[in-house]
Amino acid sequence: MKQWIGWGLLVLSLVVTYQGWRNSQPEVETQDMSRSVACEGAEGCTVEGSSPQKVATDFFARDYEWRTSTGPLEVRCQRAYVFAGAWACRRRS
Repeated sequence: MKQWIGWGLLVLSLVVTYQGWRNSQPEVETQDMSRSVACEGAEGCTVEGSSPQKVATDFFARDYEWRTSTGPLEVRCQRAYVFAGAWACRRRS
C-alpha cells in the first residue's frame, strides 16, 4: 500500500511541475489578450508598439507591461484555476 502512495505522490508532483512549467512559458495568445486589455475602459488610451516592454512569468501568472499613450500599464494574465482553465487578463492598479 505504501508503494502505491509513493507512486501516486510522484505522479502528482510531476503533473504539478509540468503544468507550472507550461504556465511560466510566454505565449502569443496571452500576449495578444493582455494587449487588448491594456487600454480597456480608458478614454484616449492607445497601445504603442506590437510587443510589451517587459514580460515576467512564474508558475501562476504572466505579467506584461505595455507602453501606452497614457504611460506604462501593467496587465496580469492568470488561468481560471491555478494550473488549468482558460486564461483571463486584467489591468493591474
